[in-house]
Amino acid sequence: MPLDAPTPLYTGERLRDLILCYAGPWAFGPYLRCREDLELLWHARQGVILAFAEGAVALALLFAGLFPLAGLVSVRFCLPLWLLWCLGMSVTSILQATKGKRHKIPVIHQFVDYL
Repeated sequence: MPLDAPTPLYTGERLRDLILCYAGPWAFGPYLRCREDLELLWHARQGVILAFAEGAVALALLFAGLFPLAGLVSVRFCLPLWLLWCLGMSVTSILQATKGKRHKIPVIHQFVDYL
């Protein structure tokens, strides 16, 4: 096999589960259903932690939005950047997972073994 050959993508249920792993709260589906597949379980764990972190930080930024100056900065600047970063990490992780690789999300990947 030549080295420059493209890596085959997964198909069927495995592809669906890999995409769901990084689709916010839907990551719980593969996490609960695919306990025997260690690779898929790792991606599901990371997706669950990413969804939890996304929600927790977004709520904290929205709560900070109740205060005059901090609200302006947090809701209009930090929240869109945070959500854009989470979207970027999800898309990057999906693309790497479909190629059979593990994309370690900064800080979040450290907690995968605890879940």
